[in-house]
Amino acid sequence: MTSPAPLDPWQHQRAVLAPLVRVVEEAAGDEPWSLIGAASVRLQGADVESENLEFVASAAVLRALAEMLDIGAHWDDGPHLAAERLHFMRDDVPVFVFGDPTFHGSYDRISPREIPSLWDARTRVECDGAEVLCSPLEWELLLAVILGAEARIAVLREHLRQNSFDGRLMTRLLREGHAAPATEEAVWAAMERD
Repeated sequence: MTSPAPLDPWQHQRAVLAPLVRVVEEAAGDEPWSLIGAASVRLQGADVESENLEFVASAAVLRALAEMLDIGAHWDDGPHLAAERLHFMRDDVPVFVFGDPTFHGSYDRISPREIPSLWDARTRVECDGAEVLCSPLEWELLLAVILGAEARIAVLREHLRQNSFDGRLMTRLLREGHAAPATEEAVWAAMERD
């Protein structure tokens, strides 16, 4: 008797993501939420490694999800992120949900819930029968710059140059997020580098 071949790690994540999105949608109701991070970037076609699934939502959505899953949430204030956080495993895939997060790096602190353009620009991506709301790649570039994630910046820069880069969206994200001048300069410099 032979066992089936193991799923590719990305295919395994996708298989976990589709039913999980339905649970997040139920918890969120009409509240905005988004898949962020490497999984969001990868789902939109950029070649990055994704080890986990990360979502952002309001603290109320996070608490509703925690109650539905019967899992405790806690406050976390780390070197790059302050948020109410929910962490659990789904079929060996780590899942993180951040409620009202603030990301911080060398230049800036930025809170996605305070940026209307981010929520308006979410991208709908079909994944194994589910429609996943992904953060726009321009947001992912801004976040990579804030966090100093050089490898992610390089991948996003290449992908956005080959496909499309919405400079107007980036300007709105920077302004609505009250990004520091150093952050703005670093974002535009990242897109201008050869």
